[in-house]
Amino acid sequence: MNDEKRSFSRIPVRLKAHARAMQSIDSSQRFTGDIVGEISCRDDILRNSKLPEELATFLSEMDRKIDRVLGLLSQNHIKTDFPIDIEVMELSAAGVKFRSKEQFKPDTPLEIVLLLSQIPLRMAGSKGRIIAMEDDTKLYRFEFVDTRGSDLEAIIQFVFQQQREQIRTSKK
Repeated sequence: MNDEKRSFSRIPVRLKAHARAMQSIDSSQRFTGDIVGEISCRDDILRNSKLPEELATFLSEMDRKIDRVLGLLSQNHIKTDFPIDIEVMELSAAGVKFRSKEQFKPDTPLEIVLLLSQIPLRMAGSKGRIIAMEDDTKLYRFEFVDTRGSDLEAIIQFVFQQQREQIRTSKK
């Protein structure tokens, strides 16, 4: 996340995330992707079906409730595999700034799972390394080194969504 190399927007956030220490940045990634698919796609399928409107609405609500249950179950599983709790304070597609009770040295390889949204559950993961700890803020700078395309897309969409929300809020 060096300012000279950064080509992504970054935003202030407060997100929960989980991490695990890795032997090497070349170790295989444990996080396999977003547990819950796109809701808008499923809603479109129900709306465009020939089902009665009441049944389509009922099925859509059941789908949302199942997503909530799966989200809660998935978070428990994530905490088992990724035991280090971190709080992300700044996010971009290039990396994050976070705080943690754990102590890290520069170049420590980690795998991080970001909880972008709890309902519906939306997560993104990446392998990377600690760049440094900023003395003034006590935040660790973490650079994404290996991020799958779907996870990178989820992070970028989240950043854009937050920027739009900040613009709307500032106009009020």
